[in-house]
Amino acid sequence: MSVLDALRAGKPIYHTSYALIEQIDLGRCKKTNDFGRGFYLTTSKDQALRFVNAALRKGGGDLQSGYILSYTFAQADGLNVCEFRNTDAEWLHCVCGHRRGVERITALWESCDVLAGKVANDDTNATITFYLNGAYGEIGSKDAVAAALRQLRPEVLEDQICLKTQSAVDCLKLAGYEEVPKHEHG
Repeated sequence: MSVLDALRAGKPIYHTSYALIEQIDLGRCKKTNDFGRGFYLTTSKDQALRFVNAALRKGGGDLQSGYILSYTFAQADGLNVCEFRNTDAEWLHCVCGHRRGVERITALWESCDVLAGKVANDDTNATITFYLNGAYGEIGSKDAVAAALRQLRPEVLEDQICLKTQSAVDCLKLAGYEEVPKHEHG
């Protein structure tokens, strides 16, 4: 099932945070995430759990627990919803372009209200850095893209959903939350 099919079916989607979020403020979101500035969610509760420690680091201080917020998404008419169904060269360049702030690349997805696809998580950072530094060959070349994608092992990557506009955020309905303690390892 694609991410968009899951949204349409009313499946729960999850966001991990160091604090309870009463109102989503896209202006506070980091610009250089995989799909650019936006509010990130996943269909995988396991992935949300794995992100608890990263969320706590963002919160600073000595936080000992974070939150997994559960939402449903009510599809709104008129949203431009884009999904990478494959982890391919287009996905790789979208992620790399957003992480490096390359406007000519990120502009390709500027009109998307929702952008979904595989997550480039901590396990993939080294591969993406090697790719961006030319370790697999010239950036954008067929051989370099193929080498990077082989290293990324896309079959094991979970999904991510980036709500890029207020219109998309307005489609979220909080279903609940769970307080989660800091993990010993991670």
